[in-house]
Amino acid sequence: MSSKSNEAVFSTLEFNTVIDSLSELTVSPIGKEIIERLTFFTDASGLRKELALVTECRDLERFDEPFPLHRFQDLRPQLRRAEAVGAFLQPEEFLSLHQFLTMMRKIKAYLQDRSEKIPQLHKMAKGILPKTELTRAIDGVIDPSGRVKDRASDTLQKLRRQLTKLTSQARGRLETILRTMVANGFAQEDALVLRDGRLVIPMKETHRARLKGLVVDESSSGATLFVEPMEVLELNGEIRHISARERQEVERILRKLTDRVREHLPEIKSMQRIAGKLDALMARAHFSLQLDGNPADIDDHGTIELKSARHPLLVLRENKKDIVPLSMRIGDEKRTLIITGPNAGGKTVALKTVGLLALMHQHGLHIPAQEGSALPLFSRIFADIGDRQSIEEDLSTFSSHIESIIRILDRADGECLVLLDEIGSATDPAEGAALAEVILSELTDRRCMTIATTHMGALKVFAQEAEGIVNGSMAFDQETLTPTYRFQLGIPGSSYAFEIAGRLGLPEKFVRDAEVRIGEDRSKIDRLILHLENELQRTHALLEEAEIKETRLSGLVALYKDRIDAIQKEADSRREKIVHDAEDLLREANTTIEQLVKEIKEKQADRESIKSAKAKLTALKEKVEQLPRKEEEHEKLDLQEGDWVVWKGHSGRGRIVSGVDSHGRVFVQWNGVKLRIPLKELALAASPPKQAVQAGAARIRLETRTTDEIDLRGLTAEEAIQAAEKYLTEARMAGFKTIKIIHGKGTGVLRREISKHVKGHPLVKNQRLGSYYEGDTGVTIVELK
Repeated sequence: MSSKSNEAVFSTLEFNTVIDSLSELTVSPIGKEIIERLTFFTDASGLRKELALVTECRDLERFDEPFPLHRFQDLRPQLRRAEAVGAFLQPEEFLSLHQFLTMMRKIKAYLQDRSEKIPQLHKMAKGILPKTELTRAIDGVIDPSGRVKDRASDTLQKLRRQLTKLTSQARGRLETILRTMVANGFAQEDALVLRDGRLVIPMKETHRARLKGLVVDESSSGATLFVEPMEVLELNGEIRHISARERQEVERILRKLTDRVREHLPEIKSMQRIAGKLDALMARAHFSLQLDGNPADIDDHGTIELKSARHPLLVLRENKKDIVPLSMRIGDEKRTLIITGPNAGGKTVALKTVGLLALMHQHGLHIPAQEGSALPLFSRIFADIGDRQSIEEDLSTFSSHIESIIRILDRADGECLVLLDEIGSATDPAEGAALAEVILSELTDRRCMTIATTHMGALKVFAQEAEGIVNGSMAFDQETLTPTYRFQLGIPGSSYAFEIAGRLGLPEKFVRDAEVRIGEDRSKIDRLILHLENELQRTHALLEEAEIKETRLSGLVALYKDRIDAIQKEADSRREKIVHDAEDLLREANTTIEQLVKEIKEKQADRESIKSAKAKLTALKEKVEQLPRKEEEHEKLDLQEGDWVVWKGHSGRGRIVSGVDSHGRVFVQWNGVKLRIPLKELALAASPPKQAVQAGAARIRLETRTTDEIDLRGLTAEEAIQAAEKYLTEARMAGFKTIKIIHGKGTGVLRREISKHVKGHPLVKNQRLGSYYEGDTGVTIVELK
């Protein structure tokens, strides 16, 4: 887009106001300049990178610690001056440079610490070179107040000591003389005065002869003379001489320090550009948060799809809840949209919203719309909106519109967006409608993306019949006769002129006569549109009601599912307890039997002991029969891949690692061997086996996993690797595709060791650090083969 066309469309669509709002969010002159000269992207690759940078900055602001960017001075004038050999910077300029370099060092560290989260921003960190030696050199010369330090050189320190001593002597002598003059009434004040760099005594003009010395200055009235006494002239002269030498030494030190800066000028200038770019990006990130914005997708097929979009300036000025969002899709074979509807119904706002969001998008800004919104890349955006009457150029509104449309037709092609407000208006309706049809047909034939607003009924019919053109309208509440500002595609809108006129107080007779005058056919069309709008509103109401019911139904389904899961868990828990009780009882029975056998042997099987033993066995038998048998409980359950099972007639437990084959058999991992066992010979194990890993002083208890994560925090690197190795095998056997290894942030040692261990592991397909929501750098996400 040319600068001239830019200025016109920026003004028409109020993009300049957006830029002004963005500029206020910058913290540097350089960042402000970048915002004021934002690039209009026409290549998808460049725009995607720019939007990704803005998105990364927005996410940092939303989820992370504050970005270490603060207000910094534009150093370019000082750096240009430092280019000249022999030139030197002032102490306060060195302070500004020191503050800037310190800030850039912090920014580099911040970006490097988050390299995986912000890959695009991290690339910018490569251009930031911490000038540690230069900042140390500045620290050694300039103090925080902007004064050259005494110890900047031995010579300077010696000269300043001499100055302090001589100044003290001179002040002492002057104060003695002043006290004498004041006591005798010859002095005007009882305090020394500084004039032209000299400490002098304020003598009354009438007593000038009382003090020998040099008159340095006098008051405006002439009543006071400022006298430097003769007895301190020589001392002051020496002070001025040493002061001159001190200034020369300070300049020499500053010149030498400037020479060091000159060695790093290219890198410092580059870092100023990077800082300005970061400033502009952060301003756009803050703007996105203000607008609740999102990056729009780049549509390669020339389709506009806006989801709950809002005009950004309305969002900034008004409560977001009070703004009716705009949802619209136009493209494919319908590249021209004609929007109709009542006055003040939102047609022009909708037109401006589309144009402004397209401009924002192609300047690398987020737009106030839901995720999933998409916009094409336009080579140019044209807009003819508003009353363009010009008294100075002797142009009527119609003439001005036509001149604007002629300029558009001279340059518009299939890669352009054209916005036309009230096309064909401000002239004879029939002639205006005919011209509008010709213009819209031409733009449609050129495959321009065109959106036009109108009140003309003829254009509604034209849009319905012409290829590549579609009707749209802004909805109107027929009961309250007020606009709803909701866009509806595919149906024309009525102007509601008669209804609004009647509501505003125009006598009903005038309204009826007007309806007769427009003709029965026109009246039928308007009634048909009103009927269609009414039906559409009823459909919207039914859809909203259905959505509400669907939401309630989904909530109930989720609630009942949770309740069923809870009941199932409770049942499983009870069943587990029953099985454990049975096992305990059987162990008790075995113990009892052993004890009875021992007693019988000891008592040589007398009648009483046998009778007592039978009674005890009978009681145990009754207890056992009251509990469900373990194998019967297992047989009621469906066995699936991943279940732990017992093999009837064998000791130990195994895990099913395949589905059931045609012969009713499954593969079972049994004591390190994969066996094919008939399903009917297997029963569900009451609980998975428990194992322990012993490593040094730490003891890690690893149950066979039913979750997708392991926590290694608090272990040594060796212990953690052993535990992770065992867990990888168990997780793969359990069928997990992705697992989480929790190692914490700490010093990063455990993270690095775990990363090295899983890299190239035969069970591991891929690994990465966690995202914001997964635990950040405190976890490693592993994808298993």
